[in-house]
This record gives sequence, C-alpha cells and structure tokens, in this order.
Amino acid sequence: MGLRERKKTATRRALQEAALELFLERGLENVTVEEIAAEADVSSRTFFNYFASKEDAVLGDLPARPDEPARQEFASGGPSGDFVEDLITMLTSFLVNTEDLVSHRRRMRMRKQLMEREPQLARGFFGRFHAVELEVAAVIAERWGDPPGENRPFVVAAAAMAVMRQTMKRLHFEEGEQIADVRAKLREAFQNLGEAFGPVR
Repeated sequence: MGLRERKKTATRRALQEAALELFLERGLENVTVEEIAAEADVSSRTFFNYFASKEDAVLGDLPARPDEPARQEFASGGPSGDFVEDLITMLTSFLVNTEDLVSHRRRMRMRKQLMEREPQLARGFFGRFHAVELEVAAVIAERWGDPPGENRPFVVAAAAMAVMRQTMKRLHFEEGEQIADVRAKLREAFQNLGEAFGPVR
C-alpha cells in the first residue's frame, strides 16, 4: 500500500474510532458530524469524502467482505477441497488480512456495544449483510457450476451468513482470541446445522 493509501486508511479509521467513542459516550442522537470530524482532526468536508452519514461511520466496513483473492481461491475449489472448511476460510479471510489486529478488535468491541445500545443501527447493518450474502451466493454458484438463478447457492449463502452473524455475536474481540478460535466456533455452528437439518425422512 502506497503512502497516499495508507493516509486514507488512517483517516478512515480515525473517523470510525472518533464516531464510536463519541456515540458510546453521548448516544447516537447527541453527536454531530462536525463533532466527529473535529475529534478526528479533519474537516466536515473530509468526513463526507469517506462516509455518507454518521451511521455509516459507525458501521464502517461491516460486515467484512471476503477479498477477491479469497473468493477466487474458494471458487476454484481451494484451499483444502472441503466445502465447509473452505467456506470458513473465505468468510474469515478479513481477520487474516487485517493489518492492525489490536485496533480492529477494539473497533469491533465498541461496535458490538453500540449495536446493543442503539438497535436502530440494525437496519443499515442488515442491509449491508444482505449485499455480502449475495456475493457469497455468487461465489458458491461459481464453485459448484450452478446456472444463474439456481436456488441452492442462495439458500446455502443465507445459512452461512446467519452462522457468521451468530458466531460474531459470541465473540468478545479480546486480545487473546485467535483466528483459530473463530474458525472453531464457525465449524461447531455448521456442525449444529448439519445435525438439525440432516437427511429429511
């Protein structure tokens, strides 16, 4: 990443953290865009270069999308050849690629607290979640070679994203939590699904 991109990433993170800290301190309705920008030491105009609204700043990059290399690896049948294991690897690729895990965990902890306090944020979050679900369905269809409009990839993607959402709720985003712990929880959840929705008799 070049210097310009690093600066943009740093500004984006600073705005997210400023928004989260102020909202947790005062509540969503009692904080303005101008106050968020001032806390991050940028102008209000700069704020709108990164986010469309203060709610958008809170949600940040949630939910994290699997990046292009992870999607392509999954679509081509990798990395292990086992569908569930490869799906877990793809869905958690953002944890591997996060440069600053300490600040990432901190932001996730604050978002979790804020989502519990401000349920109105759920609408925006679930709208984003649906967009990621469609991307996951597309890459599942590509891996399976299913034709456009086939229902199976959408059903599996919906189940996978529900598992991901529920698993993320169980995490504390503490420093000791490892990627392996996240994947183990996902593996357990998929196993629960398999047990519940085994062969229909």
